[in-house]
Amino acid sequence: MPNWIMALLSGLLLLLGIRMSAFFSGSETGFYRLSIPRLGIDSRAGDRKAARLLWFTGHPGYFVGTCLIGNNVANYLCSAAAGNCVLLMFGHTSELLEVASTLILAPFIFEFGELLPKSMFYLTPYSSLKKGIRWFYAAYLLFLPINWPIMLMIRWFERLQGEPAQAPEIQLGRNRLLQLVQHGQREGVLTDLQSRLANGLLQLSPQTVVSSMIPSARVLGVSDRSSRKEMLEFARSFGVSAVAVHHANDETGWYGYAYVAELLLTEQDWPMIHPMPTFPAETSKLEVLHRLQLEDANYGCIVKNGKPLGIVARNGLVEQLFRSGPGTRIAPTT
Repeated sequence: MPNWIMALLSGLLLLLGIRMSAFFSGSETGFYRLSIPRLGIDSRAGDRKAARLLWFTGHPGYFVGTCLIGNNVANYLCSAAAGNCVLLMFGHTSELLEVASTLILAPFIFEFGELLPKSMFYLTPYSSLKKGIRWFYAAYLLFLPINWPIMLMIRWFERLQGEPAQAPEIQLGRNRLLQLVQHGQREGVLTDLQSRLANGLLQLSPQTVVSSMIPSARVLGVSDRSSRKEMLEFARSFGVSAVAVHHANDETGWYGYAYVAELLLTEQDWPMIHPMPTFPAETSKLEVLHRLQLEDANYGCIVKNGKPLGIVARNGLVEQLFRSGPGTRIAPTT
């Protein structure tokens, strides 16, 4: 075969690899920017392209897997084209020539195969994905014999680790909801306080209450045999509005609390102790906060295997909802 034909085929192979890299890299970025409500509306209106995209949002593993396999194929095509070009130019190849050709082509591949398409799909995710959904679906069917066993292995490992099967879908949903909140704040639909509350809900929802718990050994409180006067003195010393109470025979067995306001109003030597709701250690922060609100309880006791691990304050969890960063531990004695 003449050299000029080989050179032409190598150039076409290189362009094909860059085009595939641009398509799959951009599609992956655009996928995370899709609007699920808009897809649902268009699919119900009979838009087949929107219906296919909506199916992929319910099976994100197959979409991402297709993108990864497609990018690997694109990189292989670019490498093969570069190797053929070196062979045509010098008549032989070597490690030095292969490295040099890679360094020369890398900026072009990165610019036109990664950076530029990602930026375009980021700005117009819906229209860009709809234009190429037929090609993407064809690639999905072509790569399915490779992608399907990979997905089976991932699900098998998830079962071994005890992770929920819907974890990718939930993660995508949280990301899209966070984007919606950010857009709403940018357009003036949401106030700063509402935006911080929404961000706090998204941050707290996957966290267990243990990260905001005060260990039993560090809780400030008194024995349930302490008198009203002793509790008031303790409250004045530490500046607390409620005093945590533990069993007399167990200094880490916290089970209730007494309000300072009630101690001041009552004349009984043995004041009323409010019981703490108990929560397993794996309970989420939002679930704990919801139950504390329903029961109008200031504190809750965190237990594991029937033994108290520590306590958590309702006010501390509420404060975490309005913070821009992850929640930190709040002492239940403020």
